[in-house]
Amino acid sequence: MSFGPRSIAKAAASCSKASTRASSSSSTSTLPPLRASLILSRQPLLTRPQHPLEEAYHTHNRNLRHALSNPLPEHFYFREGSLPHRRYQHAEWQYLKETYGPVIAGPEPSVGEIPPEREHEEMPRDHWEQVDAERGERSLERKPEEEVFCLVQTKEGNQWTFPEIVLGQGETLDGAIESRITGTNGWFDGKTMDTWLVTKKPIGMIKKGKERTYFLKSHILAGEPRLTKDAPWKSYAWLTKSELQARLSEQKQNQWEDVRPVFGARD
Repeated sequence: MSFGPRSIAKAAASCSKASTRASSSSSTSTLPPLRASLILSRQPLLTRPQHPLEEAYHTHNRNLRHALSNPLPEHFYFREGSLPHRRYQHAEWQYLKETYGPVIAGPEPSVGEIPPEREHEEMPRDHWEQVDAERGERSLERKPEEEVFCLVQTKEGNQWTFPEIVLGQGETLDGAIESRITGTNGWFDGKTMDTWLVTKKPIGMIKKGKERTYFLKSHILAGEPRLTKDAPWKSYAWLTKSELQARLSEQKQNQWEDVRPVFGARD
């Protein structure tokens, strides 16, 4: 029985494929597991109050811009004698009087009687936080002026940590997180919330021995997580960066020292 060049080449190719498959399967079986960890955060709901120095700086800049700018062409923006026009004239005179004094402001314009505008109801800055206070750390309304991050408590060991999964063969970091944590069939029950993965690239990595954990950043936009029955966690909490540091540092395994570089915190 004779073998032609084509049959020999085909047999060699099949042998090389088989050997490659065998070597790759043996190498993947010995590779350490890769982990994907999710840093899920809620952005600040309110702008923080200005420091007195910041407020003075912005007021000074506004006064400078007003002094150097050309007068507003009232005839272009308002109908002569209309209620908005009279309101503007009175408000402008009030501003000139308070900023530059009565001499520069001149006499009060004759605008007649101006009906008062409807008053706006001003709520306390912590209104919604107080309304949802009974939910404690599970409330997304807490600390509205700061960014809060989601920590989960494991069923085994009661340890607080970031949501984490072990990647399966062929899984990508973002695909595993979206399908098994934040997706509609994930452990956070994505049907009850909307999230946005900031980037598919990890923002940090922790190496322990041969294991590697990659961190991905995501924002919650609406709704809230609801742990499913098969989730490996029994509770969750929304914590600020300082609360996060205290919670992770007080455990036996000081996880804060591992994730500190991810948050850009210094020693």
